Amino acid sequence: MAAPSFQVQRLWTMDDGTACLLVEREDAPKFEICVVRGDQVLRQNRLYARGSAQMLAETWRSNLGHISKG
Repeated sequence: MAAPSFQVQRLWTMDDGTACLLVEREDAPKFEICVVRGDQVLRQNRLYARGSAQMLAETWRSNLGHISKG
């Protein structure tokens, strides 16, 4: 049995080391976004469309930016 393949793309990073990764998987829902800081996963979701995943990632970046400035 072959290991599942996937591609990882960094969508954005913040000054505190928080990063958002987009993982494209073979199985549905195909697109997973993860917000991580160090070894900790802060947010995670799987979606069926790349555009939806990217829009959610931008929403998360905006929300986290407001929290760090507040």
